[in-house]
Amino acid sequence: MNWDGVGNEEGVLIWRVENVRDENGNAKFGINPWPIERKGEFYSGDSYIVLQTRKDENDLSGSFLYDIYFWIGSESSQDEYGVAAYKANELDVLLGDVPIQHREVQFHESNDFMKSLDNKIRYLDGGIESGFRKIDESTGKMSLPTRLFHVRRDSRVTRCVQVPAQCDSLNQNDAFILQSSDAVYTWFGESSSPFEKSKAGQVAHNIVLASNGNLALVEDVTDDNEDFWNAIGGKGDIKASANESEVNTLEQYNEETKMYILTDIESVLKVEECEVKIENLVSDDVCLLDTGKAVYVWIGSGSSKREQSQAMLLAQKHIQSMGCINKSVVRVKEGQESRVTGFKSALAY
Repeated sequence: MNWDGVGNEEGVLIWRVENVRDENGNAKFGINPWPIERKGEFYSGDSYIVLQTRKDENDLSGSFLYDIYFWIGSESSQDEYGVAAYKANELDVLLGDVPIQHREVQFHESNDFMKSLDNKIRYLDGGIESGFRKIDESTGKMSLPTRLFHVRRDSRVTRCVQVPAQCDSLNQNDAFILQSSDAVYTWFGESSSPFEKSKAGQVAHNIVLASNGNLALVEDVTDDNEDFWNAIGGKGDIKASANESEVNTLEQYNEETKMYILTDIESVLKVEECEVKIENLVSDDVCLLDTGKAVYVWIGSGSSKREQSQAMLLAQKHIQSMGCINKSVVRVKEGQESRVTGFKSALAY
């Protein structure tokens, strides 16, 4: 990836981890730019890097603040995750070790990450190897699969998740978008909110625009629209609300905050739990702060290169050992604490 010009102006840039295969069929991973008009549209089988660049309002010289997010789809491979983490570190170095790094997991995204996407996200099935559109040779048009999206507002965040394209997926409490081979439909449950309806309309409009004239828009489908009902296998009874299994809510983590210090003594890495207090942030060490919902990796300015290089790996092992692999992980360097609200509040700054 050629990073030239990255980070020189405000905004959001996105890259997807993609692989090509050589003549022997071996995968070679890299990253490619993701269209900005598809911001917030991610395949569950892929991993992505998101760079948010903002002006530092407290610096009259016009310097920038950077946040690097690497997003891991629920079906993304370990190889793709590894490439995303490696390239995020490469980008971090390019930007002078100034960025704050964030590890994000599908369905469990942090509020900061959602804000960088304008609080709009849409999950698509498949990934780089299954996400390509094919051309129908008989018509010359794109052959598009039938897809149904569930639009739901929860905790002031709207998510658009692909669900089975069948009547059983509908409910009267939310909004839905159906993409068929020739049209995009919006269907609103009787109790769906105006906000959900508005967002469903926006997403449907964007899908139509992205189809380059291959799809028509049909808004607010009624009971007599046979094309809509036939596309999802026929009309049946519509349940009042989504089943618990259909709602992707955040896991209920243990809220007790714990603190660990990582030290490198005579080439031996040691991890020790300590009392949760600011005084235990020592510049010569690396600290893990587990708030229950997120893990913060604090890098002391005088910590060793080995401590720094092992810090994110240690955080990964920590959340795996706790059985909470969906936690977000944020790397905070000494001096960056004021930019990370969750970290500061956990230590009562």
